[in-house]
Amino acid sequence: MAWIAAALVLRMTLLLERSRLDWAVAALVSAMLATAVLRDRVVQSVLTPWLPLADIRLATHIAALAMAGAMLWLGLLWRVQKPVSWHTAAWITTVVAVLGMTLAWLSVPARTANIAIEELHDWRTPMYMIVYSLPTPLAEIPILITYLSLVRRWRQSRPRAVFGGTATVCTALSVFDSCSRMLSAWLLFAGVHNEFTAYRAIINDWLFLVPVAGFMLLTIPSIVASANIRLRRDRATRNIRILSPMWEDMMAARPATRLHVQVRNSLPQVTEHRMRIEIEDVTISAAPWLAGLGEKPTPAQVCAALRSALLDGAPDCGDTHAKALDWIGDEQFILAVAREWTLTGRAGAAPRYPRSAPPSSRVSSPLGHGRRGASARDHARESTV
Repeated sequence: MAWIAAALVLRMTLLLERSRLDWAVAALVSAMLATAVLRDRVVQSVLTPWLPLADIRLATHIAALAMAGAMLWLGLLWRVQKPVSWHTAAWITTVVAVLGMTLAWLSVPARTANIAIEELHDWRTPMYMIVYSLPTPLAEIPILITYLSLVRRWRQSRPRAVFGGTATVCTALSVFDSCSRMLSAWLLFAGVHNEFTAYRAIINDWLFLVPVAGFMLLTIPSIVASANIRLRRDRATRNIRILSPMWEDMMAARPATRLHVQVRNSLPQVTEHRMRIEIEDVTISAAPWLAGLGEKPTPAQVCAALRSALLDGAPDCGDTHAKALDWIGDEQFILAVAREWTLTGRAGAAPRYPRSAPPSSRVSSPLGHGRRGASARDHARESTV
């Protein structure tokens, strides 16, 4: 429970931008934490002087229903890859509230006698367990589809495949937990007391806490990534420092290539992406000065040719014959060119242009090439790492 609480606080504290997906994860983890806390015997012993144990169990089960609702919200956000409408969120909340009231009605005899619902031995026991347990596996269907799709495309991204595989195992344990609980309730209703029902009662907490603990492991990457960004130790921030001198000179010489993008609090990944697009646009416009360098030029050759283009060419000179070069999409090569640019600039090999402001999330600029500008606008809307 301490691990769940720590992961929740760290994640919501360190995240730079909190999208609806992040709030859905926070709601899911909060519901998991509430369910785990209310199931703990020490906590129950503290609460029993004020609340009957049967009422505490009801509150635990309502928290589990809220967990199912948050899981459905998260699954829909992942599947549709766009914000879930507030009408859908209101519908999910209403269903959770109705199911919670149904549990309260079904458990009236048990709460009156202050006993567990399993001790009633009538039709209310299996019906209660169906209302309580069935929403969770149903809500896990959209999210499970997403996990399996990540595993199926493991060649594209192995870290995502590991994430999807771990989450699939946790979800499978959760589904087994819910289904075995309903089966046990029907057996008890039929008067069957065997090793399965006894063992199911013993491992009840483990079937819940193990999947939850596994799920919380999946929050570590976002916590680590956010901490690195805040400490300015992430790769994107390092790349921005390398690209900045060359980017500033290019934007001073070719201001028309600045992208017309307005976003709030851009993440370093978004800023780096925009800088690379603008550098690429300037490089394409300087193609006539780069044509004689061959297929595999050195960073020093490219740096010298670009300086000549910016010094000698008018802002729009050469755009008619511009074309993308084979090495222009090589991110590591462009970084090498930027390092060379900084070194030669410090050595005074070529005059420097006046420095312009770094790419700001609050300042708009003239639109560059249409194809690249549209791409930047798409990426600038991204709000999670």
